[in-house]
Amino acid sequence: MSLDDINEQSPWEQSRSAQMAAAVDAARRAATIPRYQKDWSAQGISSRDVNPGTWDAVPFLTKDKLLEAARESPPYGDRLGVPRDQVAHAFAAPGPLYMPFTKHDMDRIAGSFAKALASCGLSRGDLVDQTTMYNWVIAATVLDRALEKIGCGIVPGGVGQSDRHIEVIEHLGVNGIVAFPTFLEHLLAQAATEGRRLPLRKAAVMGELHDPRTKSRIHAAHGVAVREFYGTADVGAVAWECAAGNGMHLRDDLLVEFVPPGQSGAVQPETGTPVELVVTDLHRQAMPIIRLRTGDLIDGLSNGPCSCGRTAPRFRRIVGRAGEITKVKGMFVVPRLVVDVMQKENLERPFRLIVERSDGGIDNLTLEVAGAPYPDPVDFQAKVEAALRIRLALKFTPELPEGTARLVDRRFQA
Repeated sequence: MSLDDINEQSPWEQSRSAQMAAAVDAARRAATIPRYQKDWSAQGISSRDVNPGTWDAVPFLTKDKLLEAARESPPYGDRLGVPRDQVAHAFAAPGPLYMPFTKHDMDRIAGSFAKALASCGLSRGDLVDQTTMYNWVIAATVLDRALEKIGCGIVPGGVGQSDRHIEVIEHLGVNGIVAFPTFLEHLLAQAATEGRRLPLRKAAVMGELHDPRTKSRIHAAHGVAVREFYGTADVGAVAWECAAGNGMHLRDDLLVEFVPPGQSGAVQPETGTPVELVVTDLHRQAMPIIRLRTGDLIDGLSNGPCSCGRTAPRFRRIVGRAGEITKVKGMFVVPRLVVDVMQKENLERPFRLIVERSDGGIDNLTLEVAGAPYPDPVDFQAKVEAALRIRLALKFTPELPEGTARLVDRRFQA
């Protein structure tokens, strides 16, 4: 059975078999691309060696590897899988990391997000405030396309400007929103403080660690039905919630594996033992994504039947991050980029990035640097913010705790 023969109601065993067959085909295509060929041949892997029985030997891909390759062979790290004139979109992320997509790639990724948003309750005729970033990154562009596929009207609000969002939602009668959970809760709380009852009734949230009670709290306080989806810029939507509210169903045309942090063997998730999501795109042409370690952790997977009729297993939420990269306000925060700024400015010192969540539900990033303040701290802070593409607070401290991690995430993770 091929991927074209399965759907969200197909027996999961059949879906899984079709996914693996397609993943093997995708890996064999990737093995002909220079960077994959170089990395895999160093480990004794070639296209003819890849089959379902040897899948565990296929090397993992990581964000660090993507960044390293991009620095060595800009702009795409020798991972471009199509002629340059077939690149329909190229997005820019910190690093710098450039992500190319063909028209076919974009259509498929938008289609995955359309399934996710529809499952989250958005439907034809809804007017939706789309609040993710439009500049450089893929989020807003592909979510706009996904909403168009559903038949929604789109208000391209973008990030920030809470006052403007509240005004536009109120004036236009916007009934749906796509947002990070902290921004949604902040927006609703601000409107309530001002005595304004917004017409919002549906919300699709994603992209952040959050308190599991957030969705029910928003519904109780503001009458907004909130469902969640999870995705990455590399492969699109990965999982999404249905009306039953019992977790996010895995996508059926994507290979998702589960690997304990720091280990290399795929396992079946068990409650109480967080595992990292590993994804393989089965179709992407411009830059194949094979066994990408997302860094996102889940805790357990439910395989029981769901009243919605979907057969895919589901997980409750993302419970944390593996390694030294996290997300803040939808942007990856990579400590290595701080090192790059310090080296370029001859200002190398011990440092740590601290992520915290305020009582108002807003994520804040602080850069602590050991030693006396720099001669021009304002200029240094501006350069770090430009590299990370996010605002932060800069603090200097006499010393940092011995053995301190370069990234400390203090947000709710229980």
